[in-house]
Amino acid sequence: MPTVKLTYFNLRARGEPARILLAYAGIDYEDNRLPAPWDDPKPWAALKPTTPYGELPILYWDGEEIAQSLGVARFLAKEFGLVGKTNLEAAQVDEVIYALQDCINAGYYALFEEDKERKKSMTETHERETIPRVLGYIEKRLKDRGGEFLVGNQISWADIQTFFFCSELDDKDVLLKNPEVTKLIKKIGDIANISSWMEKRPKTNL
Repeated sequence: MPTVKLTYFNLRARGEPARILLAYAGIDYEDNRLPAPWDDPKPWAALKPTTPYGELPILYWDGEEIAQSLGVARFLAKEFGLVGKTNLEAAQVDEVIYALQDCINAGYYALFEEDKERKKSMTETHERETIPRVLGYIEKRLKDRGGEFLVGNQISWADIQTFFFCSELDDKDVLLKNPEVTKLIKKIGDIANISSWMEKRPKTNL
């Protein structure tokens, strides 16, 4: 088994997709959590100059350092056989990942916007338009590809990332219009290793 360490803040956010992938694969690892910078800025201020891009998460895999959240998650997905069987399937997985990431990023931009009026507008647009739109796209993709999984009729990173995305939604009612996505995320959430992680993981606000 590899020696694995994941360094991120004591948040879900951009570190949680990697944690869910590690949980799925049953990998033992060091879950190294720094205080969120707004709780205690000193640990991150000390570590930041030593990181490749001044950002977290960072994965250490048998001594090799891998940075950037999508880079970390893609590496893990490849290691665990979750990127499809062919180059075409790998592209279909990436398509879903990038669609979700665009939506996730829009949510973070709204969350950290400092202007109150602009923050309110961005949040409303994200919740009322952006999230329903991307879930509608994924619902259609899921139906078009057979309804069981998003790519290749077997579990992939695309399914696990969709589960992560939906698990973070404040308003789950948006899923009512996407029954196939709802069934998919239940299927992923019922996987024993993932279910166990979701139950035991540290409780955080973000």
